[in-house]
Amino acid sequence: MGKAWVVRPKPHGIDRMEEFLDKNIVAIGWPCIGDLSDRIRDSDEATRDAIKKALDPYNLSLRALGQAAGIIFRFVKGMEQDNYVVVPYWDNVYFGHVDSSYRYIGAMDNIEDGYPHQRNVRWLHEKRALPRHMLQGLSWNSLKGRQTVFGIDYDAVCETVKKPHLFTSQSNSDLKSEYLDRLQRGSLHNVNPTTFEAAVCELLSKYYPGLTRLSTRNSPRGDTDLWVKLPGDVVVRIQVKNFYSDQGDLGACVVQQLAESMDPGDNGIIVTSGCVGQDACRKAEELWTTERKKIGFIDGKKFAEILFENIGDISDETLAIFGLVRRLDMI
Repeated sequence: MGKAWVVRPKPHGIDRMEEFLDKNIVAIGWPCIGDLSDRIRDSDEATRDAIKKALDPYNLSLRALGQAAGIIFRFVKGMEQDNYVVVPYWDNVYFGHVDSSYRYIGAMDNIEDGYPHQRNVRWLHEKRALPRHMLQGLSWNSLKGRQTVFGIDYDAVCETVKKPHLFTSQSNSDLKSEYLDRLQRGSLHNVNPTTFEAAVCELLSKYYPGLTRLSTRNSPRGDTDLWVKLPGDVVVRIQVKNFYSDQGDLGACVVQQLAESMDPGDNGIIVTSGCVGQDACRKAEELWTTERKKIGFIDGKKFAEILFENIGDISDETLAIFGLVRRLDMI
């Protein structure tokens, strides 16, 4: 019987869907552990042990090591040619056939690129994605496992891909670009500095349970818009800036403003609908070096990406604060 595999399009945490389609590949991360062809053994157990040894540089806990080795094993040895590969992306799904054995690409084996472990793919239906609402046989939830590579129901995939008429429907893949453009031009209905802060709180609450909005007007200590304390007394402070493209990039003064509300050891995030300037990045690096205040960024492009990754879990009522309505149409 054949097999079918879900592969996430973010090896090493970087969105590579465009490369997957352009280069006819799927890939996983884990750079700097070398060519895994040398780790494949006759027995599955011996292969897993060899992969774990290769992961020594990552200094993982036993649990994390087992999970990582399992993901890599499935990609390196579990997959076979002509198996189905399924790649969920935002609210769409791409389907293909595995078209090669495991390949190691040394040029990609670095921290910046980070996807040296690859397989060729023969994409189906001229690389057209299937929108979530057109799924048949498969359920959307079956594609949402947390692991990077995992097996799914082969028969359900077969049932879906053998209906080519499903793939002629308009995909939502271009909607994110249109959304980002309108967000940065300030032309989304119902999205303004106040509602954008509410939208950011709603979206990031999925990652930071308990995230709350603060009133920071006339604050003598900088500016924190959203705040949460996580287990282990980890404090996360978030500042939200709804910038339009004609207002320029986010600058260092915004970073300093958030830093002034932080204590050493706090984690800070600046979310902007616009772009992050180099001055802001340099200021964040300086604050980490001199004051141990860690500040990261979510720009407009990343915000749109996170939104569309989670769009299926957002209620109809809540969509309005993002400038959207159900059916993923712009207001």
